[in-house]
Amino acid sequence: MKIIALTSNATGEIIYINVATIGHIYDVEKKNTHGEILHYTKVGTTTHNNGGFEVLEDAEEILKMISDDKYNVLK
Repeated sequence: MKIIALTSNATGEIIYINVATIGHIYDVEKKNTHGEILHYTKVGTTTHNNGGFEVLEDAEEILKMISDDKYNVLK
């Protein structure tokens, strides 16, 4: 099993995700009610039924973490 640590967009806390359960990853850019542009990444997992987690790392960075074993927190 490989677990990576990602940063929650909502709380700034670490979320540990089993990469085998990831179903989708995509970058999001949208405006909030004040017109500010928000950037985050949506990581959907097969164990989370509300669309996934919003994290600060971008999709490219997450894919690198998945492919590079040095990011596995279970060493």
